[in-house]
Amino acid sequence: MNQFSLIGFLILAVVIATFSIQNSGEAIVTFIWWQFQGSLVVVILISTALGAIMAIFLSLPGTFRLRMRLREQTQRIAELEQQLQERETTHTSDMSGTR
Repeated sequence: MNQFSLIGFLILAVVIATFSIQNSGEAIVTFIWWQFQGSLVVVILISTALGAIMAIFLSLPGTFRLRMRLREQTQRIAELEQQLQERETTHTSDMSGTR
């Protein structure tokens, strides 16, 4: 899965870089009272970076939930394996005692 994500990310990065280079004119960005005038390449790259950062922050709660769930399930598996081992030990000692 990680290799596919990396390949997808690289393809997306090449597309964004190509788009940015082909649209290299001047741009004026206005937001509320803030105004920025600069290259459209810079505006595109900053917007893309901010979008990626926001996507990462939005995915963090789900990632933390999955990690907690994985930790709980790993602990539960260890408990069940211990119970199984205890039962097998009890079962084998019962079997050897009846002979």
